[in-house]
Amino acid sequence: MHVLAVINNKGGVGKTTSAVNLAAWLARMGHETLLVDFDPSAGASLHLGFDPAAKSAPTLCDFLIAREKGLSEHVHPTSVSGLSCLPSEPSLGEFYEEVQQGDGVDFFLDRKDVPERFRFVICDCPPNMGSLALNALSLADYAVVPVQTQYLSLPGLDLTLEVVDKAQRRINPQLKLLGFFGTHFDRRTTVAQKVLDLLRKRFGSQMFKTVIGVNSKLMEAFQARQPVLLYAPHARGSEEYRQLAGEMLRRIKRISKQ
Repeated sequence: MHVLAVINNKGGVGKTTSAVNLAAWLARMGHETLLVDFDPSAGASLHLGFDPAAKSAPTLCDFLIAREKGLSEHVHPTSVSGLSCLPSEPSLGEFYEEVQQGDGVDFFLDRKDVPERFRFVICDCPPNMGSLALNALSLADYAVVPVQTQYLSLPGLDLTLEVVDKAQRRINPQLKLLGFFGTHFDRRTTVAQKVLDLLRKRFGSQMFKTVIGVNSKLMEAFQARQPVLLYAPHARGSEEYRQLAGEMLRRIKRISKQ
């Protein structure tokens, strides 16, 4: 099992879109995949068709309340064969903090809770560095950082890297930084290219070659509550996430051999 935490302290960088579409492509490539939504805003859950307001499916919060039922009862199939989801809901953040403070519990979801049938687990982290993000990092083998190709996205990177480093030192020595990839890349502007060049200069080989461009089909796919590979399989955004998933698979394979 390989667990990846998709993380960035800044919102609006394409984190949830990336988590969902990477998970969908990993499943399409034949790997049984679970997406765990650690974000109380439940964006990834909505993207995959689970409406927390309707309470149509048990969530991560329900699991934390009744752990004796096991995680499998809270994991649900999606429209993509081989892809399952552990949904979130808005009350997750408040519940998590209350119980953590009251019981002294450091982390709720443990790696051993996850059914062994999953080859990949993708964790969509909230856009902050709180306890839910740390829980995801405590489970993860790898941290993956999407970066919006705009100057305003660069200052928040340092905090994200500090938290990943903190997790490596204090709670999960096995955690590795798998890499960074650019998102919201607007090919029509020189600013986007300059920011991408800065990222490549700073992070070198840690930057994935694939860049996720601005693509209306990605937004439409969210509105349709489907991964883009189902909504618009031939769209540029679908192809870019396919390429990125392939890059990640090759990098994980290479690291595993070291």
